Amino acid sequence: MNIHIDSVFTVVSLFLLGLVSPGPNFFVVVQSTLNSGRSAGFVTGLGAATGDALYAACGLFGVAKLIETSGHVMMTIKFLGGLYLIWIGIQMLLRRAAKSQHHSSPSCTHDSLIRHYARGLATDLSNPKTIVFFASIFAVTVQPETPGVVRLAMLVGIILTSITWRFLLSLVFATARIRAAYQRSQRYVERVFGAILCLFGAHLLKRAASS
Repeated sequence: MNIHIDSVFTVVSLFLLGLVSPGPNFFVVVQSTLNSGRSAGFVTGLGAATGDALYAACGLFGVAKLIETSGHVMMTIKFLGGLYLIWIGIQMLLRRAAKSQHHSSPSCTHDSLIRHYARGLATDLSNPKTIVFFASIFAVTVQPETPGVVRLAMLVGIILTSITWRFLLSLVFATARIRAAYQRSQRYVERVFGAILCLFGAHLLKRAASS
């Protein structure tokens, strides 16, 4: 029993270490929070957490390893993911370059929350590193004889950790002081975030071309 508990703890810990490293999901959640408020940021994070759940489930059933070793599938994911990240990065660059917007009291409609959720989900699914990451940690921690209940515990732990981290991000970056600082330099922050996402996308396209 202790071995199974240790395995679950190891999986969740490794996932948390990878989660806190800034990547496309981090910048999209933070940008959504700063631009549209806490609810938008949290819903964007829920979308990203859904992507984590899907990839984790694939990893637990061996699908992630199959995708990782399939050159054509990985190349396609890298190519489409790179294009998507560049697209949302350019959107940030052009939106702020064309028009400065102010959100002193951001509010989200049902439709806009759906768009934020879809954006978080698409950003997470567009990152092939997630597939490789889960395939790697499960290759070490999950054995053929690992009980289904232990695999389920790993999945639940990953989902709860993912949601909690995104909630904390939306909570921190929705504070009045941080939002006030953002509104003073909104255009520059948007350009930096947009440029970073474009770089992530370009890196994926480069890796797809070299696959």
